[in-house]
Amino acid sequence: MIWKNRELNRYPDIILSDCKVIDIQVKENKITVNFSEDGFFVKDSERKSYYRTDTAQLVMESCDVANISIKEIRTQRLSEELYYDSMYDVESQDFIENINTGKWRLEIVEEFYSVGGGVYSVRIRCNESPFWCYIKLQFKNLVYMWNDIRYDYPL
Repeated sequence: MIWKNRELNRYPDIILSDCKVIDIQVKENKITVNFSEDGFFVKDSERKSYYRTDTAQLVMESCDVANISIKEIRTQRLSEELYYDSMYDVESQDFIENINTGKWRLEIVEEFYSVGGGVYSVRIRCNESPFWCYIKLQFKNLVYMWNDIRYDYPL
């Protein structure tokens, strides 16, 4: 697809929180993340506010695919007042397959960046109870792409 807009490393002017991922592709050391028709949020510096884009894409360049860490957090209820969380490792290939087949629906809740990488807190919805995942990965660049900003859809 040809995109009208392309920006490099624009966090926090572009944010992924409250955005739905519909497809993830891995090719060599590049991860391509496709977002729903609600895209992600872009800051309009003139209006000093964030607005959703239409369908959008994020490419993580020079990604260390072998060192992606995905932790699944499931809440176990013993009673109405008593519960505990369990953490499980998820293989990235299984995670991606569940997203791409629609078995799991992924929404990014929070994003945290450091030099050379990031951590994403995501909510997974499925036929079972929804659960959380934490995704930690290393990359060199984030390339954000979209066509139009939807000024009728502010943050």
